[in-house]
Amino acid sequence: MKKLVLVCAVALPVVAFAKGSVKPGQWHIHVTHEMVGAPFTPPPTDLDECITPQQADDPKQMVQKNNKDCDPVDIKSEGNKVTFKITCHKNGSTQTGSGEMVYAGESYTGSITVEMDHPRMGHVKMVNHMSGKRTGDCTK
Repeated sequence: MKKLVLVCAVALPVVAFAKGSVKPGQWHIHVTHEMVGAPFTPPPTDLDECITPQQADDPKQMVQKNNKDCDPVDIKSEGNKVTFKITCHKNGSTQTGSGEMVYAGESYTGSITVEMDHPRMGHVKMVNHMSGKRTGDCTK
C-alpha cells in the first residue's frame, strides 16, 4: 500500500506544471491522500523538487524524470489554470487520472483523482489534494 501511495505522490504533482506556468527553482510540494471507500487515510507526503528551466518548458520531461511508467496527455492551460490527464503502467496494472491546478505566482493548489485496479485491493480510487510553493533556487 505504501508503494501505491508513493507512486501516485511522486508521479502526479509534477505533471501539473504545464509549459510557462511554473518558475524554475526549488519547490516544496505537500500532498494529502484520500482513498475513496477505504477505512483509513494514508499519511500526507512532502516532496522537495528542483525544477530546471528545461523541465519547466516540458512537463512530460518532468514526469519521465520521476516515473518512466507515466505519460501525461491532454494538458490544457487557460490563464492560471492547468488541467490534464495521465496514464501509468506499472507491475501489470494501469492507473488513470485527471487533475486541475491553479497557480498564483510562486505557489499552486490543486487536486488529482487516480483510479486503478489493484491485484489485492480491487478497484482503487485515490484523490490527492496538493499545494506547492517555490522555496528558492535549486541547490544542486
